[in-house]
Amino acid sequence: MDDAALSSELTSAIRAVPGVVAVYPPRPIVHAAAEVVASALALREPDVLVDVDRHGATVRIAAGIAVSGDRPAPDTVRDVGERVRDLVDQRVDGGADLVTVTIRLVEDAVTPGATA
Repeated sequence: MDDAALSSELTSAIRAVPGVVAVYPPRPIVHAAAEVVASALALREPDVLVDVDRHGATVRIAAGIAVSGDRPAPDTVRDVGERVRDLVDQRVDGGADLVTVTIRLVEDAVTPGATA
């Protein structure tokens, strides 16, 4: 499986995790903004958001996500990491050496002390 296909499959799998609101490229926000522009101009596939970095036999996966404030962020990021590791273990000989998931945004966060 090539890196673009793996990235696309990982992006879809991450979007399906409860609590994930969006998937972003894991690079700094300026690079992420350029990715969005490139995607809008059809310069890059919109579902290739997860970085797959291979150096020899080493495979590193990195993803940035937005999470919902309705579910504890640590639970969501743990589930994303597990889903990514499971999928990469199935698709790549030797699996991933490193999986990095970064929360870029928490949407609809609950304000401490707020009452409904």
